[in-house]
Amino acid sequence: MPPIEDVSSSFGTADWPIRLALILRRYTDEDFNWTFPETTDGLSWDESLTFHEALSQLFPSVNWLLPERHKDVILDSSTKEARHAVERLAFLQGQAPPDPSTPLISGTLHEALRAYEEERRRNFTRPDGSFDNSGHHMLGIVRAVRERASDLPLAQLDFARCQALLDYWRGRPEHSRTKEPLTKKTCQNHIGEIKRFLVWLHLTGAFGWRKPADFEFLDTGVRDLPSDRPSLGAIAVGTFSLDELTALYKHAIPAERLLLVWCLNCAHGAAEFGRVEWGDLFLGQEHPWRRQGLDVEATDEDAWCGFIRPKSGVLGWWRLWPETVRLIEWWRAEWRRNLSRESGRDERVMLTKAGTPLYRDQSRNAQTGFANAWNRLLDRIEEAEGEGKVRRLPFGTLRNQLPDWLGGGQAEAVVASVALCHGIPHAGDKLLYKHYSNRPWVGLFKAQQGFRDHLRPMFASVPDALAVFDPVGDRVRSLWSEGVHDIPTLAERVGVSTMTVRRRLDELGLLKINPR
Repeated sequence: MPPIEDVSSSFGTADWPIRLALILRRYTDEDFNWTFPETTDGLSWDESLTFHEALSQLFPSVNWLLPERHKDVILDSSTKEARHAVERLAFLQGQAPPDPSTPLISGTLHEALRAYEEERRRNFTRPDGSFDNSGHHMLGIVRAVRERASDLPLAQLDFARCQALLDYWRGRPEHSRTKEPLTKKTCQNHIGEIKRFLVWLHLTGAFGWRKPADFEFLDTGVRDLPSDRPSLGAIAVGTFSLDELTALYKHAIPAERLLLVWCLNCAHGAAEFGRVEWGDLFLGQEHPWRRQGLDVEATDEDAWCGFIRPKSGVLGWWRLWPETVRLIEWWRAEWRRNLSRESGRDERVMLTKAGTPLYRDQSRNAQTGFANAWNRLLDRIEEAEGEGKVRRLPFGTLRNQLPDWLGGGQAEAVVASVALCHGIPHAGDKLLYKHYSNRPWVGLFKAQQGFRDHLRPMFASVPDALAVFDPVGDRVRSLWSEGVHDIPTLAERVGVSTMTVRRRLDELGLLKINPR
């Protein structure tokens, strides 16, 4: 603070701010002589505070500092006033006052949500610095809460405002793109994260906010909508028909066929198959648990996959079909050729040609590689056989095929749960038989064999799992078997040139049989 004489020179005789003029009068004698001290240090603490506030308002570009002599007293007094205001606010709102030892509330709701987002980011960061892909969903929820909530000082975040924060999501707001009400599950997820945020805000010392006394009575129920009722004609879980699976298998190239067959075989989705490592495969051997007591019919020509599902921490075992093994062995050779080296036990099976994981854990859209391959296959089928031959269900539908085929009985549901890796988290070593000896593994292996029998028409559509389906040759063969042997007619029916028909007939060994 400058000398008071310098302050006075900044104002004309009648231009003193009223608050400073009142102080000035205290230091003016009967003859109108000023008797004030040289600096504000000589004033009382409340007079110094008045000078500081007035000058800060009149000259905001200057960073005015409190007089050192009165600084502690002024700060202590201001703190007491602020605490009294908070206590009175709580009293007027019918809430219990904050604990006297609690620091005064600072910051805003949006600032706290940003800090919580960083805390959640740390929660999902592994010791090696990599990010757990499941955290992207949670971070997206926190950002959505912040973007859709008005900012306010945390000192105003009382019970009513906490309830209002929840009520927005309880009311099923619109999706930002489709403008349809958000699903009940989505809103429940947001409400759950808001509750976790408020608990974190209560416990962290960064802001000093305390949860309201009636916090446990916050209403979190999400309203139902008429559209929530399932249609009697709709299937709860969409799955492909056998005809659709046959078309998918037939038109797939070997790499796509591996994705299809593996996920049918093991009830996996992208998040499961994308994380399987070479060390999870046990090819050409009995089941690793058989010598420990697992009663399963097996030979040293069988193949298995033992995998701990990251999402649930639950162990799964699956018997691999011959078609799966053939595709895996082909893929290992491709893997070796692309990367010019042998695969390591701790390396993932599904890598791109560049050697990066097809399932990208660090990305918010980790399944993009699988989805792109799947969409290319669906596009190829539409181009060859027209729209509607195979419904454009997502890649994850394959994970539901085996459980859906098993049916809804209690015993079947238990086997389906084992196939999907639901249940109790595993100790971490998939070779520890004793931890999982009571699970119906044999029932699952038998169910897998039964499901493979169900899929025989699919496998028969392309007997060699590595063969690339030729839709033109298939159509030519079909028409030939129907008695259409005229080459121009075949070309017209198939929609290709006569030269193409002749080439296909030659490849099929039919050209010498009565061609015209």
